[in-house]
Amino acid sequence: MLRQMTGPGRFDLRFLFALLLILSTASAAMAERRAALVIAENDYRLIRPLANPVNDGEIMETVLRKLGFEVFLETNRDLRRMRRALDDFREDAKGADVALVFFSGHGVEIAGENRLLPVDADASSLATLERTSLPLEEIRATVAATSKVGLIVLDACRSDPFAATGGEGRGATALVKEVSDKVRPGLGRIGRAENILFAFSAAPGETAADGTDQNSPFTAALTNTSAPKVSRSAPC
Repeated sequence: MLRQMTGPGRFDLRFLFALLLILSTASAAMAERRAALVIAENDYRLIRPLANPVNDGEIMETVLRKLGFEVFLETNRDLRRMRRALDDFREDAKGADVALVFFSGHGVEIAGENRLLPVDADASSLATLERTSLPLEEIRATVAATSKVGLIVLDACRSDPFAATGGEGRGATALVKEVSDKVRPGLGRIGRAENILFAFSAAPGETAADGTDQNSPFTAALTNTSAPKVSRSAPC
């Protein structure tokens, strides 16, 4: 399992290099077919929106194609469409030698369970937030059912999705007490998952920066390391 170990908004590139080594050096015999699902969420409707996840998804799509992956890109999906994308990926990529899921957007821990937030996530109550977020376990189960070797890369521990933004948050709202008592921005620790490697952009319980340029610091470092010749401003 790969994790950031240097504090919020920062990461240790040694962990990224380990991931990239797996992706870039696997022989054709070991990985005849590689498939990736890339999900990127910018336009949150009821919590604080983000500037860079779609950019992150597009540059990851380009880099993964250069690494020999068949890539399925999904952007600004609500929970129903996220689950449909997972179902489609499970069918379309079934039998791949390597399956990878990359998610860029908000992630939280609710009562010890890691969840990723679609664009329609609603934090008006704890029950509503649980109902409108995607358990990380669903992504793990999809990857496990798709391939014998899996990678899950989460640039999802962004700065607090529930923080007030001075009226610029497209409806973003602070957490009500019922929710704030049990919800932590950032993702928590996870148990071992056989044959699945996790890469997180932040340490357990920490948040990571969205970035002031076109991409988050995590995705920028990851893509610059794996494909330095890719133009970051070019469309995919």
